[in-house]
Amino acid sequence: MKLFDALQSGRVIVSDGAMGTMLQMRGLPVGELPELWNLTHPDDVRAVHSAYVEAGANLICTNTFGGARIHLQRAGQADRLVEINQRAVEIARDACAERAMVVCSIGPLGEMLEPYGDISEEDAAAQFSEQAQALCAASPDAILLETFYDIAELRVAATAVAGAGLPVMASMTFTQHGRTITGATPQAAAETAGELGFVAFGANCGTGPEHVIRVIEAMAATDHPPLLAQPNAGLPQTQSDGTLVYTQNPQVFAEYAPKFREAGCAIIGGCCGSTPDHIRSVRTALEQAAHPLLQA
Repeated sequence: MKLFDALQSGRVIVSDGAMGTMLQMRGLPVGELPELWNLTHPDDVRAVHSAYVEAGANLICTNTFGGARIHLQRAGQADRLVEINQRAVEIARDACAERAMVVCSIGPLGEMLEPYGDISEEDAAAQFSEQAQALCAASPDAILLETFYDIAELRVAATAVAGAGLPVMASMTFTQHGRTITGATPQAAAETAGELGFVAFGANCGTGPEHVIRVIEAMAATDHPPLLAQPNAGLPQTQSDGTLVYTQNPQVFAEYAPKFREAGCAIIGGCCGSTPDHIRSVRTALEQAAHPLLQA
């Protein structure tokens, strides 16, 4: 099923959870770009996607969150940008075997735009466009601009990827105080999303579902696109080796899934710390609450 049809079906779309968390469990070193594993450890990336599909996810995000030139340049791999991004779509397609939609993940550049930072809007747009073109050459189903915290950068990204000819979704990250780190409110973010023509918009990452639900409720009070929620599995704890451990178990995490649906979410999944067990529990909780789900 295509994304437009899925959104219009009135059924809940269950998305996947974390990629980086799962790859770290498989040996990804702290500080190494997960996107490099599309080339060096494709079987591990494929296995993570497959686990989410088996858990009941209808929507799988590619391992490309940090696939823009600025990130790959720091790792000395900018010359492999096209290969890394296209391979990610191919791996996800293979893992899904037509059982789930493949959505390209594009994250922020990690630097503020001028005049607050060193990146011009033109340079930022070129980077988003370059990554989107590489991804779209492998024929995904949609694009997801995720974990943005600056409305200005989201505008640039949305404009840059609009020419790809695919449905575009987006999500922003909010603190436990209900604003992005640049001060945007959920209401302002949702209204901007409507202006930018996203087919779905919402909140991801953050400090856990108990805070994201309040953000979604605030967005729901505006004129907004279909909503999505992909919270972290609680707050992380840093281990001695530098890894982050998220302690919210699948059952507690999934208790919020019906609340997200009742607040108006069309897409519900997870972000950092969430696993296939979290997504399986989300699907079970929605079923038990009698919310119609898109077929897995």
